Amino acid sequence: MALIEVTNLKYRYPHTEKLALDGLDFLVEKGSFIGIVGENKAGKSTLCQALVGLVPTMFKGAYGGKIVIDGQEAAKTPVALLCQKVGLIFQNPFNQLSGAKDTVFGEIAFGLQNLGVPREEIVRRVEENLRLLDIEQYRDRNPFDLSGGQTQRVAIASILAMQPEIIVLDEPTSQLDPQGSEEVFRVVDKLSKTGITILWWSIRWKNWPPTAIKSCFSTMGNRLRTIRRRRYSPEMI
Repeated sequence: MALIEVTNLKYRYPHTEKLALDGLDFLVEKGSFIGIVGENKAGKSTLCQALVGLVPTMFKGAYGGKIVIDGQEAAKTPVALLCQKVGLIFQNPFNQLSGAKDTVFGEIAFGLQNLGVPREEIVRRVEENLRLLDIEQYRDRNPFDLSGGQTQRVAIASILAMQPEIIVLDEPTSQLDPQGSEEVFRVVDKLSKTGITILWWSIRWKNWPPTAIKSCFSTMGNRLRTIRRRRYSPEMI
């Protein structure tokens, strides 16, 4: 059984006439690294938000079809529960920061505190992800004082601390310079070898990390449809 099943997914934002998602169908197996490429307005971010339940829960609008994640229907699962299974990384890393904490350590711990995770477990998970993301040296820094690439790594660490099975990256390097992008590439390359399921959205092929992407979907126009699916090796990307 696939970890993610998307069936005839359709969505239209409030006060609009065109569908942002129009009859999308695909499956994602556990441990896959999926790349999705498409132009602006193709529906990439909308699909990201649907996978974590923000569409239609927060944005309302007209919704049809369904997304099932590990047996749970996304649209019918509280976001507070779904976010523990699916983690979303935004395009702009500074938009991901809570602003409630003035250190990197506190920022990574913030989501766990909201879930009521015991203090000892919070410390263990934060320390583990500081090491994994190679940001131990920034633990006492204010996250807003870091570079874009460093801040994106903090954002990824805060999501990984929740221990999701799936990571969704919505153009995570689109607003980073080459050095910041390379930092994120290294992190995602490392994550891809841990068995976590990764879905990476991008507007260009070259914005993907130089690692094995097991399947690729392309999008066209302002409607998101699976129009191409094939196997890729690292040197083909």
